[in-house]
Order: sequence, then structure tokens, then C-alpha cells
Amino acid sequence: MKKHVAALCAAALLASGIGAVPGTSSAAPGAATAKKTELSNEGTDAGSAPDGSGGSDSGTKETGNTLAAVIDKVIAEGMKYIGTPYLFGSNRGTTETFDCSDFVRWIYKEKAGIVIPLDSRQQGAFVKKLGTAKSDWHSLKRGDLMFFMTYKGSTAADYKGVDRSTERITHVALYLGDGKILHTYSNASGGVHVQAFADSQWEHRFLFGGSVLTEK
Repeated sequence: MKKHVAALCAAALLASGIGAVPGTSSAAPGAATAKKTELSNEGTDAGSAPDGSGGSDSGTKETGNTLAAVIDKVIAEGMKYIGTPYLFGSNRGTTETFDCSDFVRWIYKEKAGIVIPLDSRQQGAFVKKLGTAKSDWHSLKRGDLMFFMTYKGSTAADYKGVDRSTERITHVALYLGDGKILHTYSNASGGVHVQAFADSQWEHRFLFGGSVLTEK
């Protein structure tokens, strides 16, 4: 009898909302500070930030359709900046110009609520730390970041025998799916633009890619 009464009381409390636990955020930006990366060749990024801010040490955790919705928002944000001029070492606090890492960092900050590291090499390390890195680009999904080595030539033969495990990352792009990427690397190419990836110098230069978002 006592157990029956206790159960009725507990049900009444739950129905009234007493004891409800408020929701918590799954994204917690870290406080690591990135150093400026100095590069000189085309298609690289400076990775400098005027405010000295660093990257988050964990990806946003989303599930199912929610994750897909976040990726769609990130891509839509990126498409808003088609034609935005390229500037090596662009100001991380504005959208007037972008370099490659500034661009992907901005759109993920704006629409996914996470702050990834400042330059492409640190962003690559971030993806590896999350455990989402893939060396086969066919395994990538929309919204994944893609990382590339220094330009060595326009044909596959120019990269034959290259040890990709020791190559430095010099460029990052956003994968759109269907063999297309969204990125920026020069004003001659149009600043921020969409480009076919397959059978291009970018496929030959590809090192690995992966998501900065993780599912629970």
C-alpha cells in the first residue's frame, strides 16, 4: 500500500514539472591560442587572428536530422560569400575578405556555433583529434573539411611517389558532395567559389578530410 501511494505522489510531481532537468549545451569552446602560421605559396593560409582567439577542443555533437540541418546551414552561409575577395592573412573579424582557413572557420562559427582552430594545419589536427579523418575522399560527406598539400603540378604524375603522411597541409576547402568543393585561394580564381574537385589538381593534392561535427 505504501509503495502504491509513493508511486502516485511521484507521478503527480512529474506531471506538474517539478524535478525537470534543464537542457545543457553539447558544444564547449576551448581556450587554446593558435600561433600565426607563415606561408608564402598560393593556396595557403596565414592563420592569424587579430583577437588572438583559438579553437574549440571538441566538435559540436548533434544527432540525425539535426546534424544534417546544421551542415545545410553552414553550406548556405558559405554560399552567401561567393565572389568575396581572397586575402592571405585576412582579418578574422570581418567578412570583407577571406583566406581559406578564415572562410571555413567563419561559416562554422556562425552557423554551427563552434570555433575551430585558426589555420589549415591546426584545423587538420583538430579533425584528426575528433577521429573523423578519412584518406579516401569518396567517403566524405557534405560539410566535411578537405585538406591539401602544396601544389606540385597539375597532373597525377606530378604527385607520384609523394609520401602524403609527411606532407604539410597548405589549404582547406569545404566539401559540398557530388565531387564539388567550396573554397578560396586567389582572386584570379574568383575569390570564394564552387569548383569541381575530381580529376583536378585538387584531387591530386588531397591529403585527407573529415567532419568537425560529431554525433552522440
